[in-house]
Amino acid sequence: MIRPGIVNEVRRLLNEEGLSQRTVATRTGVSRSTVCAIARGTRPDYESRRREPDPFPPPTGPARRCPTCGRRVQMPCLACRITAMRKLAW
Repeated sequence: MIRPGIVNEVRRLLNEEGLSQRTVATRTGVSRSTVCAIARGTRPDYESRRREPDPFPPPTGPARRCPTCGRRVQMPCLACRITAMRKLAW
């Protein structure tokens, strides 16, 4: 994974300095395909993904009945969590 500082440096060199992607790749030490993805805006923003809190905290406390599915589980219910994740994926 590339540090955010290097991604910002690649953007700066491309936009402000007007250097070619090959030159930027050589100067920053990243591949030309990565420089191309940053230039096109198709490279995922891994930093923002890392900062997102987990929408499903780990189960805690004693077992009790889940109000959604009725299973006896530690809350939040793992079965309901998996169901929610499947709905997000579809």
